[in-house]
Amino acid sequence: MYERLDKLREELKRAQKRKHSADKKLKLAEERLREAENSQILSDVGALNLTPEQVSQFLRLAATGQLSEVCTLVSGSSEISDVCETKEGEDANRELLDNSGREDEADE
Repeated sequence: MYERLDKLREELKRAQKRKHSADKKLKLAEERLREAENSQILSDVGALNLTPEQVSQFLRLAATGQLSEVCTLVSGSSEISDVCETKEGEDANRELLDNSGREDEADE
């Protein structure tokens, strides 16, 4: 009479084990992805040959959506300089960055 209940309990236990195993696999896959992303970021940043200060400024400008200003930071990088449209814009942005760098130094 209780055979059906016992069967259902066993099935529930098996499903819980499968879920636990799947959760472990998911967590491992997420960790691997995070490590690969971090490695790729480090590789990309290293390829730009920027100083730590330039990286900081690059990230700050990128976060605020000021991509044209970011272009001047990496004018030597073909990957990012392709994004920059005009030389005049780069010169104006370089002057702006130079001035903002002086303001940052004055704040310290």
